[in-house]
Amino acid sequence: MPIKKHINLNLGSFLNPVDKKIVVNLATEDILTLITQELKTRYSPETQKQLLEESSQVLPDFVLQELLKRQEQVVNVNPDTLIVVNCQIAETEADDLGFDLNVEAYFVIGDANGQNHFRANRIRLWSNIWGDEEKLFDLEDELGEQFWTNYQIQLLFDEKNQQTIELSVSQTDDYEARLQFYPSFQRFLPSIVPRTDNDF
Repeated sequence: MPIKKHINLNLGSFLNPVDKKIVVNLATEDILTLITQELKTRYSPETQKQLLEESSQVLPDFVLQELLKRQEQVVNVNPDTLIVVNCQIAETEADDLGFDLNVEAYFVIGDANGQNHFRANRIRLWSNIWGDEEKLFDLEDELGEQFWTNYQIQLLFDEKNQQTIELSVSQTDDYEARLQFYPSFQRFLPSIVPRTDNDF
């Protein structure tokens, strides 16, 4: 079924009339700012204290113990020392709720003893790319059976002729990180340290 018209969705997103891909324009500077702000807030003493208080009331004991173990790895850190050193887009996904951009953020943060910690967070950024109901009806007419079932995403970065989407943080998860040598690239690249079987 041929595409009949160009369909703009929410700000920064539209349907490509040629290949039926949902095009999403991302502002890289905004993504880095959002991630940095989220990490600094997450590792502030106030947030850590609040997180533990809330978790102790609702989480099973074994989950709480794991959370405490993780927090001990970054005890007394100073969020003002946090420096993001690498970000990698791990995955993108679109469904009926919106668009998810999953990012692995690697950073260094110092503690009160002057020791630096190399950490990673998997951060899910979310955006409502669909717009209003009328635009969704137009999209359904154009995509037919592909509507809600098989979206293909095309990412643009800092495209000046297009608006960019608005993103918000929907989920974060903390990990240890390390530098690992990759002979084929002849480079040390950051990677997340896998959790053990006892981790959740």
